[in-house]
Amino acid sequence: MGRIIEEIYVWRLPVRLYHWINALTTAALFITGMYIAAPLFNPPLGEAVLYKGFSWWRYLHFAAGFIFIANFLFRLYWALFGEDKYARFGGFRPWSPTWWGTPFREQVESYLFLRSDEPNYVGHNPVAALAHFVFIFCGSSFMIFSGLAMYGENNPGGFNSVWFGWMIPLFGGSYTLHFAHHLFAWIFPIYLIMHLYAVFRHDVVDRTSVTSSIITGYKHKVEEEPS
Repeated sequence: MGRIIEEIYVWRLPVRLYHWINALTTAALFITGMYIAAPLFNPPLGEAVLYKGFSWWRYLHFAAGFIFIANFLFRLYWALFGEDKYARFGGFRPWSPTWWGTPFREQVESYLFLRSDEPNYVGHNPVAALAHFVFIFCGSSFMIFSGLAMYGENNPGGFNSVWFGWMIPLFGGSYTLHFAHHLFAWIFPIYLIMHLYAVFRHDVVDRTSVTSSIITGYKHKVEEEPS
């Protein structure tokens, strides 16, 4: 049996740039956020604003946050109006019962090694699309809204306080919102583990070059050729 390999240009440059900017800013936000929550070196005494070292951690966190927001908004625009069919929301219809049918079930079974064959998708498979929606879209939306609400506390009556401050009473106070923001941050390393497992598994099982595709943009469509 031979192998027929066809290269398909799946991830265009804007999508690849979004992916790596999102990965870098998410890592920066998680690291600085964990330090802000529990400083490991020279914990500040008194007000954080008076502590130069700690203020730099907060500055890096805020800067990464605004880059993360701009990148997220760009990806949302590209998913709705971009010319890239593989990066759009068009095929994602979780409200339809048929979307949860055979293709979704087969992909879950494949990930759990309950079937020998691997469903082949050029773009995102149904499980990956659902994971991206829950972890990336919903998770990022909550982190953005809650982060801007807490940022608005620095300037009561300002833009962020007016437009996002409603989250503070919704969660019963600033402390509870801070705790929820910190707790939800752990979604991203959990998602990273799942994401890396799926990506490397596809490369090993069906050899579609998923890992390198986010750098080159090309995936391999591999089929069996009868001898």
